[in-house]
Amino acid sequence: MHKPKYAMFFDFHTQKMCKGVGSEFDPDKFAGWLADCGVDTVGLHAKCNQGFCYYDTKIGTRHPTMAAGQDMFGDAVAACNARGIQVVAYLNCGLSHETAVMHSEWCNISPEGRILHPDIYDIGEVTPYMRVMCMNTPYREYFFSLVREILEKYPVAGFLFDSFNGFPCVCPNCIERMHNEGIDIHDKDAVAKFGRTSVLRMGEDLSQLVHSVRPDAYTYFLGLGAVSNAKLAPSYLECECLPTNPAWGYDMLPISARYYRTLSKGPHLNMTGRFYNWGDFGSLRTLDAILYDLYFGLANGMRPDLSDHMHPTGRLYEGVCKRCKEAFDDVRQYEEWHNNAENLVDIGVVRVDGYKSSMVGVTRMLSELMMQFDFIDLNADWSKYKVLILPDEVKATPEIVERLKKHYAAGRGVIATGLSGLLSTGADFALPDEFGVKYVSEYKATPVYFSMADEWAENIPELPLAVNAQGYNIELLPGTQCAGHLVAPVLEHAWDGVYSSFYTPPDKETATPFATWNGRTAYCSFKLFASYYEAASRELRQIIANFLARLLPKPLLRVNEMLPTTGRCFVTKQPGRLMVHVLHYVPELRGKMLIVENAFQATNVEIRLRLDGIKPTKCYICPDRKAVPFKVEDDYLVATIPYVKGYALLAVEE
Repeated sequence: MHKPKYAMFFDFHTQKMCKGVGSEFDPDKFAGWLADCGVDTVGLHAKCNQGFCYYDTKIGTRHPTMAAGQDMFGDAVAACNARGIQVVAYLNCGLSHETAVMHSEWCNISPEGRILHPDIYDIGEVTPYMRVMCMNTPYREYFFSLVREILEKYPVAGFLFDSFNGFPCVCPNCIERMHNEGIDIHDKDAVAKFGRTSVLRMGEDLSQLVHSVRPDAYTYFLGLGAVSNAKLAPSYLECECLPTNPAWGYDMLPISARYYRTLSKGPHLNMTGRFYNWGDFGSLRTLDAILYDLYFGLANGMRPDLSDHMHPTGRLYEGVCKRCKEAFDDVRQYEEWHNNAENLVDIGVVRVDGYKSSMVGVTRMLSELMMQFDFIDLNADWSKYKVLILPDEVKATPEIVERLKKHYAAGRGVIATGLSGLLSTGADFALPDEFGVKYVSEYKATPVYFSMADEWAENIPELPLAVNAQGYNIELLPGTQCAGHLVAPVLEHAWDGVYSSFYTPPDKETATPFATWNGRTAYCSFKLFASYYEAASRELRQIIANFLARLLPKPLLRVNEMLPTTGRCFVTKQPGRLMVHVLHYVPELRGKMLIVENAFQATNVEIRLRLDGIKPTKCYICPDRKAVPFKVEDDYLVATIPYVKGYALLAVEE
């Protein structure tokens, strides 16, 4: 199997009204530019979401303004392959507008009876999702025939299948199938689950088809999710994350990167874009903005995949060509230290579905504390982590309880917050002896204030502080220490018909626990990470820092204050080599757009890297190998990175 190192992807959803499709496309010039960028893998459209094909098809609908006899896709495959560049065929499955116009009976019908879907994603009628295909109609076999045709005609390295969204559908085909499977068509949840099952079944069958013809091809299904893709094609995952799109943002990649690597060994592609949004032909992100995405992915074991919009004519724009080449030239300097590097971590954060506020909150907290961590679920090996964190909503299923028991038996620690650790019924904690607390009830009063006690109050101001999240009344079991108490407000937020109680300051400390410590378990009875997402209170982060100081007294990495909390650090290893990646880019909200314009600078960043017995002989800054003085203290390498602008990489060798 080809393993991509530097990839590009070209969006090419071309409206029927566009004239001269492919008329300016020069496959040799195109492939030459890719080769000059160092690209070894490229994703190209064989069929777009408008339903048009761009290859020599006898089955599909060619774009009507592409010249007779022109094989835009096939010519690109030949030119790229001649330069050692592998091609991934993109086909949109869930969207095929022209097909839907010709075969309305193949369309998705929503449970409300709609065949047109301006409601999807709430962006109105100007949307690729105006018509969605149903994968239980004859469209299914039509799509399979296109894939077979491409497999027969072109030596592609793999397929990227898009729009596997699994929307619920009540078309006659789906209704008949649900009846046959005993599914209640009036049960909205059951109908929605059937929609998801239908696209998963389609993905399984497509994967089987591709690998029956080309066993070493890779496949990815955008929309199915990482876990399903890892089961369908365990050797390859792709993370589509354009951070300037609000649906993703700058918090998604930090979560996904730390999760994908627990699902498979890779390769993992980090797909970002030169533009601000899909369908945005007229924007070009700064070089530093693109480099932030690429370096962040590389520091987390993900290979670069930079996306562009190809003009309908196939025209190349010099500004885009130059920017992409600059980005690849910059990151390729570090290839020796990025190639097959493995992330080292101390902490496993048990993942909840999606990108909820608790997930973002815990990611930001631990990143700002320069901690090294993975996101894990039951597909991962939990035995490697010194500390487990259960953020806010991790209910104690039987499988999670068994994993926690093994973790405790190994003498390791747990941090839990909010509902985490409670039985699925919510009645009590699954491991009361280990947690040292008893669940009483939901805490309903607002506002919520707290104060930390004794050593748990270190570096926290002496005043009652607010937590902006839901919480629970708990009782201490014998032997459990109260690390913090709730503080009652003078009066609660309320409206009595005459007065609105809005200004409600703190009053007296209560005996009700806010945070607890029980040997190897630190627990906060409120959703601390969701609260950090809401208000980003430094004091909430300090609570977790104080817990970690006890549970993880020797973390992999310590960094001095010369790198602000806006910086990000990662530790990776190769045989005989440890590396510390330092990134300092700051996304800024400008009007409605969150962007990176410039790399930020930092000087004299002292790092302390836990060596775990490694005996270092060299320490230097990459890629120039400029030596850096170092010393070893208590199994830590101590060295100073003199200058960081955006990205710096320190290597330590035995």
